[in-house]
Amino acid sequence: MYEVLEGKNIRLRKAREDDYQSMLKHVWSDEAVYRWMLYQPTLTEEDARERCRRSMEYQKDHYAYFVTLKETDEAIGLCAIKENEPGHFEESGICIGTAFQGKGYGKETVALLLELAFMKLGAEDFRYGYFHDNEKSQKVAESFGFRYEKTYELTRPWDGSVKTIDSCILTKEEYENQFRIQNSEFITPDETVCSSD
Repeated sequence: MYEVLEGKNIRLRKAREDDYQSMLKHVWSDEAVYRWMLYQPTLTEEDARERCRRSMEYQKDHYAYFVTLKETDEAIGLCAIKENEPGHFEESGICIGTAFQGKGYGKETVALLLELAFMKLGAEDFRYGYFHDNEKSQKVAESFGFRYEKTYELTRPWDGSVKTIDSCILTKEEYENQFRIQNSEFITPDETVCSSD
């Protein structure tokens, strides 16, 4: 299990007990964040402590992380991926606190999760879903070359609201081609971009 994923500006790491305050402040109680998520908001310190403990337990055997600033280690978001069938992965929640949006942290989070799935876990493909009217998530998906696959509806358990989800897919070959394009100034044509174990 990969405990920490390092990016340029952020770190994806497992939750710690003292993260409850920053997660409550920046993520769990932020209506501008949870309106785009399936999880129920958390509004009190007591509930945040309990939620943080549940997160720690869940993250022990799942590819689920808190997004933290590298410079301060402050938790500003969360993310997770899961393997539905061998080689077929999908994100299962990605969000960044409102105060930290527009700085590239969401995009960096997706880049780290894609690297984990394709380069370390041997993914054949990766699915990314977002609420149909969430333009920010749509732009992130497009920036990585995800292809639209389908639209479906689901009912959010905690408030009964029906949400329309757009689902996109990225294959390993597409990911590797994107990687080559983005890094073409740093690699020569005969270099291997990734190797399989």
